[in-house]
Amino acid sequence: MMTRRMYYSGLGILLLIVALTLAWLLLNLVVFTTIAASIFFFAVMYFVGRDGWRQTSPANLESRGIYADDSSVPITDPGLRRDYAPMLPFSLGPRTSIPRAKRRAAPPARRPSPALAAAGTKPALGTLSARTVGSGQSGRRARGSGRRSEALRPDASVTFADERREANVDDLFAALDSELIGLAPVKKKVAEIGSLLLVDRARQRFGLSASRPNLHMCFTGSPGTGKTTVALMMADLLHRLGYLEHGQLVHAMRDDLVGEYIGQTAPRTRSVLRRAAGGVLFIDEAYSLYRPGDSRDYGQECIDILMQVMENDRDKLVVILAGYKDRMDVFFESYPGMGSRVAHHLDFAPYETDELLAIGRLMLDRSSYYLSPAALEAFRAYLSLEMTQSQFANARSVRNALEGARLRHAYRLSSEPDRAWTKDDLMRLEPTDILNLD
Repeated sequence: MMTRRMYYSGLGILLLIVALTLAWLLLNLVVFTTIAASIFFFAVMYFVGRDGWRQTSPANLESRGIYADDSSVPITDPGLRRDYAPMLPFSLGPRTSIPRAKRRAAPPARRPSPALAAAGTKPALGTLSARTVGSGQSGRRARGSGRRSEALRPDASVTFADERREANVDDLFAALDSELIGLAPVKKKVAEIGSLLLVDRARQRFGLSASRPNLHMCFTGSPGTGKTTVALMMADLLHRLGYLEHGQLVHAMRDDLVGEYIGQTAPRTRSVLRRAAGGVLFIDEAYSLYRPGDSRDYGQECIDILMQVMENDRDKLVVILAGYKDRMDVFFESYPGMGSRVAHHLDFAPYETDELLAIGRLMLDRSSYYLSPAALEAFRAYLSLEMTQSQFANARSVRNALEGARLRHAYRLSSEPDRAWTKDDLMRLEPTDILNLD
């Protein structure tokens, strides 16, 4: 073997010398120098890399006890996109022929702990969870519970109290009632959607199938009426009940979706859709996507892409459009195709004075403040006046007013540095903290 290898190596060197001699005689100096330099370069590269190629060949690796399907070989994750599959290191290719005796049994897959599942821990971007998902119908584990996978016999029975506990949604419905003041029609609609998905879960355990419901929504109402809060709760609810793969909500407005020049709109829109995939895309002031009076507006392209995704990818994304009711009505009249893709319309009515007071009390309780009886009456008078203003933003205005009251309360106490203040003094807001809000 060694003699044959030396024979071929000597023959190759001889032919190379003959070729160089002919090139020297037949070609000019510049061309000959270029060819000779190229041959020298490739020869050096070959001798430098030869040992590395030999060491990483499948046969050499096998001789050292390394196999391409060995579970001990570390997996390299590209880390760019979570939908990329992990890949083996560059030097390891598919194994061609390995004796069965040398194959090592892979250790059993390790199940994620409930704590990791509850925290949404991932193998190594964003909210793309490792929880198992089928095409909108198979099981998923959400917050340590999730969809039941066992089938039931035809003569079995279920209770929806058990289904709610299994899906771990009781706390969500409790928060919906305790943290949102008023909004009775909205709460009822959320409860109806949750009940539909709970029934679907139970039906699947009996082997009953049904078409996937369309849950694209439109939230209409004035600013500060709880649209974003309900959207966040809805995203979490749909995730826990197995309708959505992930529980994230991506908030977007016109500037996030529509470009200023030709060619910008489609990439922007698709980028936002990719980030929202598996969750909820919440588009605030959706009626502003297209401006018919502007000939240089590119919102039409965004709307076309959205309608296509809302129809074809209903199993991967829920779109919630939000805005003032009258403007959203005009928007749907202009785009009947968009309106037909939205199955649920929820109207968030403006709050009454007593509801705004209750919201204010709830905000103060969370911060360990409270209004004295006189301050409560002063705050009621202030809200009654502010509600007549065009810029009033319901709960948002209540929050801003109370933050201003806390500033004045703090200034009032600190302006008497030598006075002793009690714990109750540090918690209680007085009328002077409210009346100075004008």
